[in-house]
Amino acid sequence: MKWLRSMLGGEKDGIGGIDHVAIVVNDMDRALGFYSGILGLEIIRDGRPDGGDKKTFLGNKNGVFLAVTEDKNRAAGGPVNHIAFRVSDVESLGRRLKSAGITFTEEKIGPDGKTTAYHFLDPDGLELEICAAAPNKVPQY
Repeated sequence: MKWLRSMLGGEKDGIGGIDHVAIVVNDMDRALGFYSGILGLEIIRDGRPDGGDKKTFLGNKNGVFLAVTEDKNRAAGGPVNHIAFRVSDVESLGRRLKSAGITFTEEKIGPDGKTTAYHFLDPDGLELEICAAAPNKVPQY
């Protein structure tokens, strides 16, 4: 992998983090209802009026981090394992999601007995996670 690091330019001017994740959904309106209505993300640019692939971008005051494309002929989710969203209060958002009818597929508990993460599915079956900031550089997987 040394060759890849040298091509990417190293830490100073190379990759600095994830800008956004792009996902494919079967129904844009349903997906946006979930991501904005249930998860509370802001629609930064709504591509539905443009027709075509209907690319829409979501995020919050920190920027765009989710690009959604509608394609009724392509399998939703694809090879993505899951998308993890860092949140400031996992338990509070977990309660809000439960009250909205979301079923959790996994709950991770920290050594202090508090929930550190919840896993659940979006309307297209893509696994999502809300998690607290990891105390070290490697997230709890």
